[in-house]
Amino acid sequence: MDGDAGGAAQRRWAWAALAALLLVAGGLAAVVVLSGGGLLGLAAIAGLSLAVVAATGWWAFTTSRVWKRRLNIALAVLVVANVLVGLVQVGLRAVVGVLALAIGTLGYAAAARRALGPAVAPASPGPATPPARPWLLVNPGSGSGKAARLGLAAAARARGVQVHELAPGDDPQALARQAVAAGADAVAVAGGDGSLGLVAAVAVEADVPFVCVPAGTRNHFAADLGLDRADPLAALEAFAGSERRIDVGVVGERMFLNNVSLGAYADLVADPGYRAEKLATAHAVLPGALRGERALLPVAFQDPQGRRYQDVLMLLVANNGYELSGGAVLGTRERLDGGVLQVSALRARTGAKLAGLAARIAARRARPGADWAQWTTTALRVEAPLARLPAGIDGEAVTLAPPLEFRVLPLALRVLLPPALRPRAAQARLGSWATVRRLWAVAGTRRP
Repeated sequence: MDGDAGGAAQRRWAWAALAALLLVAGGLAAVVVLSGGGLLGLAAIAGLSLAVVAATGWWAFTTSRVWKRRLNIALAVLVVANVLVGLVQVGLRAVVGVLALAIGTLGYAAAARRALGPAVAPASPGPATPPARPWLLVNPGSGSGKAARLGLAAAARARGVQVHELAPGDDPQALARQAVAAGADAVAVAGGDGSLGLVAAVAVEADVPFVCVPAGTRNHFAADLGLDRADPLAALEAFAGSERRIDVGVVGERMFLNNVSLGAYADLVADPGYRAEKLATAHAVLPGALRGERALLPVAFQDPQGRRYQDVLMLLVANNGYELSGGAVLGTRERLDGGVLQVSALRARTGAKLAGLAARIAARRARPGADWAQWTTTALRVEAPLARLPAGIDGEAVTLAPPLEFRVLPLALRVLLPPALRPRAAQARLGSWATVRRLWAVAGTRRP
């Protein structure tokens, strides 16, 4: 019954998405006709302006000269202003078409995502009863004090959860072990990505469920689980939710849930000012690498075909595969139970090659090749002629002793999720004909 209702809802959303697409087409036609061809000229100008803004933004970020930075920023502002003026002129002559375009585009995106998402959450093996003595570690400093502002600790205690608020000098892993030894049958963390892996490792050791409460700034792991990062209190429902098993990665004796980075990004997270001023620190640390001035990482490793890699600019080893999304180097993970590590090695050595790679990523046209390599594996050995190697584990700065032995532990972590949580929809390219065909197929399907 639930499946029938879910399928009917998806069909309705598919029809809504197709109707919105027709509205977009009608609006586009109206703008072209009523603007007297001005839209076509504006589209050409906008395309050229986008390239100019990307180039000026790149040089503004990477240059070490203040006057060059200001000049590039001023040029980018003028270009954007020119496009906005042109848009206003076109919009005044074809305001109805512009409104139809805007409403149709937003409506299509929202309806298509709902139509192509899963109809109902699949059944998952859950505990017969909720944990009797759950324990939650709250990091009050994460997310600029998000947990305190929301009253998260009090809300958890009201549910019968034992809460420990992290204090300076506390060891999260030691605290979690003490809690399990005292009888806790589930452990949880309310904080950022860096806090999660330490406590999750204890959950794996003790074979008890783990709960993630997104109370940090980015919360990449929570997003990949499908949690609402804007509503940490809703994640507390997981203590009465169902269980899902996922993979974890291990490097040496350290477990990670997201990824381990070596090279430029590891230098960034290691900077003392990174937590307080991320953008300013990035500008202080990254431009040298983006200009191709940074020394290459003295590491050596092999892919499954036996090809040897040395002296890369950055190496990233992830727990399962990331998909490029929204122009970001790290996007989202569609699954956390694939049983693999994703290895990405950045090999570009000049600023021009890095800029070209960034442009291809933004256009979703990046493919492994001379500038970067990527593959999946279950284990990786990284050698380096250093006693200690700076690294970033789930965004936290650490040092590791080479050789580094990476491996994946399939389905090792038991994660509790809120009962109402729906599985994440696969990322779809909404502007592709394949997506339109999928919408048409969903709209015409009688049963889910």
